[in-house]
Amino acid sequence: MLIPVRDFFRQLATAAAIFCAAASVSAKELNTDYVTPPFTRSPNGRYGVKVPVFHMESEDDDKRKNQVVELATGHVVAVIPGVPGYDRRLNYHTVAPARWSQDGSVLLWKIEGKWSPDTLVLIKIEKNRAAWQIDILNRAQQAVLTRTRKAAPKKYIAAKKSNAGNGSAYPDGFTIDVTTDGEAGKTLILPLAIHADLSANPKGIEDFPANLNAYLDAVVNSDGTFIVKDFQLGIRKQRLVEE
Repeated sequence: MLIPVRDFFRQLATAAAIFCAAASVSAKELNTDYVTPPFTRSPNGRYGVKVPVFHMESEDDDKRKNQVVELATGHVVAVIPGVPGYDRRLNYHTVAPARWSQDGSVLLWKIEGKWSPDTLVLIKIEKNRAAWQIDILNRAQQAVLTRTRKAAPKKYIAAKKSNAGNGSAYPDGFTIDVTTDGEAGKTLILPLAIHADLSANPKGIEDFPANLNAYLDAVVNSDGTFIVKDFQLGIRKQRLVEE
């Protein structure tokens, strides 16, 4: 049976609309799924961290975050601020093994980056919720930037100008690596020692017009307070020995 041309194109248009609608729904659903890798789980098995499943084909803005959850119930204990980690390595961007206290009440969550972590957050859990959270990466970076700017204002301005346009990897024109005592995946104990190392020239470019380095040491106590212990201009001595 022959279908009139007008009806044929009407049916074709309807089919195309249905296909586009289905594709749209599928694209939206791409950025809804999570997994909870075993290496994110607390020692007592009560908590874990949900990480988004990365979809190469998705073009939508991904606003998902890493989430601390109670594994038995799915209850979200805390939404972790900062750049999220995904279920796979993306360039320099990858999830580090979670560090928990032995009783599962404190979590150090880290997403690796090129010059520094992309995310470094400490979370205290009480009564199945976050009692406090500290964005260690931001706190340490701002602390060393403030002190460097005060200690060497002219060099600071020159370095900032030289590195203008390098993006978020260079906060205010510097790379600032932030590290903590202890190994990835090992038991976390408070107080936690924090180290921040600032450089205007991390690539070691010869004749760089504005070399400036500084380092800072701090701790986070059991009540969540961030305390700066030391600040110095220059390169940390043990790093000179290692290199």
